[in-house]
Formats: sequence, C-alpha cells, structure tokens
Amino acid sequence: MRPPSAAVTAALTVPLLLALSACSHESDRAADRTTATAPGSSGTATGSASAAPTYPTFAAQDYSYHLEVLCFCPQTGTVEVVVHDGEVEQATSVDGPLAGSPAPEFARLTINDILEQAHAPGIAKKKIEWPDGQDHPSSVMIDRIAQGVDDEVTYTIKDVQTTVVPQG
Repeated sequence: MRPPSAAVTAALTVPLLLALSACSHESDRAADRTTATAPGSSGTATGSASAAPTYPTFAAQDYSYHLEVLCFCPQTGTVEVVVHDGEVEQATSVDGPLAGSPAPEFARLTINDILEQAHAPGIAKKKIEWPDGQDHPSSVMIDRIAQGVDDEVTYTIKDVQTTVVPQG
C-alpha cells in the first residue's frame, strides 16, 4: 500500500525543519552587546540604554579564540574567531572540511553571543563549564527544546587571546 502524499511530505519536511532549527543564526542574537564583569576578570562593567545581563559575561572587547560547534548542522571543524570592539571581525575555519574558508554565519560568534544564547528565554537546558579563576567559559551546551530531537548545540571555547588595541 502506498502512503498518502501528505504523509510523505510531512515525513520529509519535519526532519529538515528540525535540522535547520538546530543551528543559531544572526537573528537569534539580540542587537544589544552590553557586557558585565565575568567571574575572575578584572574588567569593568559597561552598559547601554538597556539593562546589563544578569549573568556573567566575558569583559574583553578585543580578542581571538578557537571555537568548535557541535550540533546537527554542517561541521566546520575549528574556527578562529577575531573580535574587535565586541563584534566579530573575522571567522575562518582552520581545520576540517572548510579549512581556510570563511566560517558559516552560525560559527561567527563572540563569547558573549554564546552566553546570550544560553541565557535566552525559553531555553530548556544549559550547561556552562566556567573554570574557577578563568574569565571565560570553556564549554557551553544548549538544549533549546525539552525532549526535542537534534536541537542541542555545544560550543567549545579554546585558546582565548586578548589583544591590546593601541589608542590614538
């Protein structure tokens, strides 16, 4: 017996929609880049017209780091992210299938973008590994939908190097 075409369409569409929802996109991030002092950091809190986050953030505004994104999304390998004035300036895949290429949009994240996603309203579960005395987390796991399939994402943060930008 042949299944009705609506059932076939649903069977093919639902997994595709779940896969697409697993990775973050630029629209998932709020426009406000307000930061506060992170545990163990010596930075000062900064603010904007809106309230500062109620969770710890990474105080540095100029830095580079290596990011690995594990999700039900295209695998990029390790991405080197360069952040200037709190915004991603450059993100390049350094290994894996896209080595040497610009990283896809879902991997163009500041550390605070990742923390913001973890603390977004409606997140079912999060696990943030933030070693004592370190001014940034080393891993952030986000499960966006309770008992959902393929919506989890884990960000691994390594080799964070703050940079000093000359004034003048």
